[in-house]
Amino acid sequence: MFRVTLTHLILIYMAVLLGILCFAWVIGELIRFRQDRHQRRSTVVCDICGHSFEDPSEAELLTCPSCGRLNERGSVREI
Repeated sequence: MFRVTLTHLILIYMAVLLGILCFAWVIGELIRFRQDRHQRRSTVVCDICGHSFEDPSEAELLTCPSCGRLNERGSVREI
C-alpha cells in the first residue's frame, strides 16, 4: 500500500481541483468562441449607410432594411 501524508493529500486535492477548473474554463471558452463566430456570421453592415442588422439566413446577397441596397455577406470587424 502507498503511504500518503496529509500534505500529499492536500496537494493531490488541489491539483485535481485545479485540473477540473482549467477543463471547465477551456470548455466555456470554446462555447463562447462558437457563439461569437455565429454572431459575427449573422451580422451584416451596409456599405452605403453603415446600418448593421442581423440576418440568420444563409443568403449571400442581403437587402439593407434602412436604404434598400444589396449587400454581400462578409466578416464584421470589431474595433
